[in-house]
Order: sequence, then C-alpha cells, then structure tokens
Amino acid sequence: MRKSIFFQITLMILPILILLEGVILFITYRITYDNTIQSNTKYIQNATTMAVQIAQFVFPDSEEDAEACSSSFESLCESYNVDYVFLVEADANAMSEKYLAIGFGKGANRDAIETRYPGVTVYNKLDSDEIAIIRGEKDFAVRSESNQFGDTIICYMPVSDYYSADDLKTVALDKTYIVAAEMNISSIINRFESHFTNLAIQSAVGALLALITIALILRYKIAKPLGSINKKMKEFSAENIDAFEELPVKGHNELAEMSRSYNTMANDIKKYIHDISKLNKEKHIRDTELDIARNIQTGLLQPSFYKNQNVTINAIMRSAKNVGGDLYYYRIQPDGKAYIIIADVAGKGISGALFMSRAITLLEQYAVLGYSPAQMMTAYNDTLAAHNPNGLFITTFAAVYDPETGELKYSNAGHNHPYILSDTLIELSDTGGMAAGIFNGFDYKEESVMLKADDVIFMYTDGVNESENTKGEFFGTEALELELKQHIGSDCSTLVEDVLKRIEEFAEGATQSDDTTIMTVRIAKKPIRQELTVPAKTEHLTDINEMIMNEENFSEEMKFNLSLIAEEIFVNICSYAYPDKEGYATVTLEIYPDAVTIVFTDNGMPFDPTEQVLEIAEYDHENSIGGLGRFMTFSIADDYAYLYRDGKNILRITKNNSVEE
Repeated sequence: MRKSIFFQITLMILPILILLEGVILFITYRITYDNTIQSNTKYIQNATTMAVQIAQFVFPDSEEDAEACSSSFESLCESYNVDYVFLVEADANAMSEKYLAIGFGKGANRDAIETRYPGVTVYNKLDSDEIAIIRGEKDFAVRSESNQFGDTIICYMPVSDYYSADDLKTVALDKTYIVAAEMNISSIINRFESHFTNLAIQSAVGALLALITIALILRYKIAKPLGSINKKMKEFSAENIDAFEELPVKGHNELAEMSRSYNTMANDIKKYIHDISKLNKEKHIRDTELDIARNIQTGLLQPSFYKNQNVTINAIMRSAKNVGGDLYYYRIQPDGKAYIIIADVAGKGISGALFMSRAITLLEQYAVLGYSPAQMMTAYNDTLAAHNPNGLFITTFAAVYDPETGELKYSNAGHNHPYILSDTLIELSDTGGMAAGIFNGFDYKEESVMLKADDVIFMYTDGVNESENTKGEFFGTEALELELKQHIGSDCSTLVEDVLKRIEEFAEGATQSDDTTIMTVRIAKKPIRQELTVPAKTEHLTDINEMIMNEENFSEEMKFNLSLIAEEIFVNICSYAYPDKEGYATVTLEIYPDAVTIVFTDNGMPFDPTEQVLEIAEYDHENSIGGLGRFMTFSIADDYAYLYRDGKNILRITKNNSVEE
C-alpha cells in the first residue's frame, strides 16, 4: 500500500513541535521571571533618581508646588510602572515621616490612596535605612519590606537641596528629606504571570498555526504538485518508454512515483536540456545584471525628503526600463551649509550605473572635505577623466547654500540650468563648464545668487524636458517653465507631483526612455536671534537666564527647559573649558516659527558633550560617575549637534514646538 509523503512528514513534525514548544516555554519562564524582578528593581531605582530631580526643581514648599510635584510623581509611576513615588519629611527623634507629595500608580492599594496624602504624618514608620539616609550615612537604599499594604520593594534617596526659581540657583535645605519609589511584589508577579499566560497561549496558537501551515504547504505545494507532475511526465513520455537509462526506485511515495516517471522521460530531457539551459542562463545573467545596476543606482541615493531649520529638500527619481545613471545628492554640514547636487550619466546599462556610483562617491568625498562648487567640479572632472576607458561623461550641477548669508554658490558641468522660483521664475546663468569625465585639466567657474525665505531651487535631469510622446515630440523647456510659473508659492511636494503629472499627460502613454529626476530645495525663513557674551563664570548664569526669561515668544515650559539646558552646558564650560586662563562664552537664541535653537560657543579646550550620551535604561545609579546632567539636557532636546571650528567649541541644541503663536 502506498504511503503518502505528506502524511509521513506531518507525523514527524508534530512531536518535534510539541517538544520544542515545551522546552521554549520552560526556559522562557525561568529567564523572564528572574529578569522581571531585576528589571523592576532597576526601574524603581531609576524612578527614585528622577523623582529626586523633580523634587529639586519643584520642591513642595507650598500647596500649589505640592500638587505639581505630586502630579509629576504620578507621571513617574506611569512611566516606570511603579505603585508609589513620594517625598517625606523624616523626623529621626519622633520616628515619624510627614508626606509632602505623593503619586500613585495603577497597582496602588486603595487603603494607601485614602491614608497617604500630602500633610499626613505617620509615626513609628522610620526604618534603619531611612535613619541612615537622614544622618548622611547612605546615599540611597533598596530593600524589601512587608507593611499593611503587602510585600513591597522600595528605594530611598535623600533630597538635600533644591533649585530656587526666584534666585535662579541651587539652595541647600535646612534638613534632609527622603524621596522613595515603591512597588508591590504581588503586582510584579501578577503582571508577570498574566503576561506569561498570554505568551503561552499565543505560543500554543502559533505552534498550532505553524503545524497547520506546514501541513497545508506539504499537501498543496509538494504532494499534490508532485502527483500532477508525475501524471504529466507519464503522458508526455509514453511513446519513448524504451529509450532511457533507468533510475533506482525505492519506497512507495510520491517521489518514488516521480522517479519512475522520470525514467520514461530521460531521453527526451537530455535532447532538449542543453539548448534550454543555454537560453535560461543568458536570460538570467542579463536580468541579474540589470537588477544589480538598478540597486546600485537607487541604493546610493539620499532619502527623498529632508528638513531642518534652514532648508526643506524633496527629491524623486523614476527609472526607465533600461538602467540609467541619474543621481541626486545632498549633505548638510555641521555649520549648516547645504550641498545640493544633481547629475546624469550619458550612458545606459551596467557601465552607466557603475560610472554613476563612482561619481556619487567622489561628490560625497569632496562635500565632506568642504570643497567649493568650482573646486569640486574641477577635482571631480580630473578624477573621472583619468580613469574612463569607456569614454563616458556625466553632466552635473553642484551648489552650496549658506544659511548665514543666504548666498547660493554653484558650478555647472554641462547640466540643465536649474530655476529659482521666487517672486518670478529665474533661470540660473551658465558657468560655461563642459560635462565631466571627457578631458581633464578643465578649470570650472563659479557663480552665486542671493536667496531669500520661501525661494525654491528646482533642479532636474533631461528625462523631464526630453520626455517624448507617441508622436516623437519633446516636452521641452518652454512647457516646463510655464508649469513652474504656475507653481510659484506652491508646496514643493505639490510642485513635483504636478510636473510629473504634466509630463505623463504629455507622453500619452509612450514608454519612458530615460530616467526622470527632480530635486527641489525650499529656503526657510530666517530666525529671530538673541545673543549674549559673558565671562565663563557661574555667576553669569543669571544673565543668560534673564535673556531667556525676558523672551516674550517663549512659553513658560520652554523657558524652563532652556534654563535647564543653559545651566548644564554653561556650568560645564565654566568648570572645564578654561583650566589655565579666563575665557568667555557666547549664548545665542535662534527663534524659528516651530522651533528654538540655543547655541553655545567658547574658545576653550575642545570637548564634544554629545559623545556617549546615556540612555535612561543604561544609567547605573550605583556605579555611574557623572553623565546624568547631560542625559537630562539631551533628553529635553529634539536635536543637537557639536562642531569644533576655528578654535571654537560650537554646540547647537534644538527644541521643537516651543514658540507661542
């Protein structure tokens, strides 16, 4: 009796899946349980650390501050999944603690919520760890304890000073207060067991679905197709039953049946295999080369959208059926200057794609080195021409925009002239450069133009103006200019979409013969600037804070955040930038419609504060030395960048969505 291979394999897989599922669940249970306890202990420590920072900046010496502090503690409970975060005034003599602020998490005990609130004093509550913290014998303590609210894990830390918003400085407290974060062990275990139960159910369902999927695949993708192939092979080779070399046949499954059928078709397969293999190989090689070329072409390009406070860049490249060599490239330097480049290789296929990849590598190299457009084109042309056995060339337009001055410097190596969409449509003048890669030793020239806010640079390749319709007519630059004039003031994405749509309508379904690439750059509005230069001494922090607080465009939240940033960075400059001399620091506020950038400049020792910035999950309170202040600073920031130039440290920190309308 014939045994189905589908049935045999399914029976083999079933016990393996069951055994593997059991082993994985057992190991996962042990590892997850231990990690859950450890990670929750770490969350409690981190929550306590953050609570100390909150208490220092919002010390509850009034009912309003107590509510604000408690509200912040509530957020900590939610962020770190702890049950209680509280601040108490401890009295070692009376063995009592008075609650000044408290936040409750989802797992907080109802009795605790009703009995623990700001103003309540609990007697006979202090333990040895709290007394040790009050006396300054310990910086923190983590312990397990049992109380009327159940078995808990609790972490204590002292609060000995706070930041005075009135005096704009840190003030020592007359006594030591205690901040604590607490988590009910039963809550941890309940969450773990609930999570693990769901995981086990999901795993079991997944294993069942996997088995069903495998069974279906075996049934419909292997057993059934093989049976069909077997039948077709028998029918096709029935007349040639004597003209073959038999294969050994073992077993009684579908594969054995297919072997028997193959024995009847062997001679016919041998007759055609050589020609078929040759044709398939040639087609496969050709298709593979084209795929590689396309991947080279698109993989080296920058993202199609980029935006910062100075420019917004939109780009798109639509490849034709044949591989081409279009490219676009942009790079934002640390000083804010923007390189923008578009190019088109005069060649198709693999050679064009490889030439394009070499070109974009050179352009990126020269941009990193800070070459001017003319220097870039000259070096770029010489390098390409020196190693160009196939005689290819590439038209290229390269420009550098300086947001400080508004000047756009550019050089053109035989490329289509870009346009400026300003109050009117402006075509950039030609710099007289030939396409790159033909002859070396050519000295490329450079031109410049001043741009203003909301001006748009429109760059394109000849796939736009040389797009053909079914009659063999070109789209042309006149039609392009007419379309651009109608989009002065339009959004760049709309501009690009409408130009491409207009080209498609003109083509009337004709096949695209060349790559089509468009790149636009919109100039952002200039920021409002406030600048202050002071000696690098901590007493001048009040001058910086006064500049921040007096800015009417800032929300109260933004003033608070910028003050925190200014304190951390300016104090670091005062402490470390000038070890052997006195120096100065300049603080600049750049106020944009949707963001604020604060810039710190000093000519002290080179130091990059953005290196090795901590993540909260990585912070080890027991063993880490420093770094928490920088963590707080860069956590507040939405973006930051450091540059050392002309003997100066320049640190830019940006905060978004912070300007009041």
